[in-house]
Amino acid sequence: MDLNIQGRNIEITRSMKEHVAAKLASLDRHLPSITRAEVEMASEPTRSQQDRVVVQVSLTVGGDLLRAQRRAASARAAVNAAAEALDRQVNRWKAQTYRSERQSRNAPDADLVVREPLPPENGPDADAELMAPTGDLVRIKHFNMEPMSVEEAALQMQYLDHSFYMFLDAETNRYSVLYRRADANYGLIQPTQQ
Repeated sequence: MDLNIQGRNIEITRSMKEHVAAKLASLDRHLPSITRAEVEMASEPTRSQQDRVVVQVSLTVGGDLLRAQRRAASARAAVNAAAEALDRQVNRWKAQTYRSERQSRNAPDADLVVREPLPPENGPDADAELMAPTGDLVRIKHFNMEPMSVEEAALQMQYLDHSFYMFLDAETNRYSVLYRRADANYGLIQPTQQ
């Protein structure tokens, strides 16, 4: 596993690197197909002393991305909490992968059920004025996007534990956004054909 540790407003000592490597080695024993691990540590000024250190760990596993971010009073505690969260995600990923492999062997012709799109809402709030955003842009992330199906995007969204996921749709070769709705179903945002 290729390990990359970066720090922002925090010193990454040799003992901290060893601690991170030991925590991630336990994950590597459970899932040896982890090819890359990115660890970002930052010290941020917050009101609560318990949330000053932020650790985000991203694992690349066979083209999938597992990520956990935790806050704590110390870097070691944040690393430990992130490793525990990733351990749960690894178990979920392994179970899902095993389940999908069994299903593909048992039902090779299974198709995704696609529902018809809902008509646009024309309620009283449809023409409401948009409010200007109040926050600042504080982070920009860049990712290489391999084409994938909607099902694969839904799995990636579950692994990352996000409420939305942007991906390159293999069927249309256009960027799309998959999101989780309040009713626990999914919605898909696609650009119009021009």
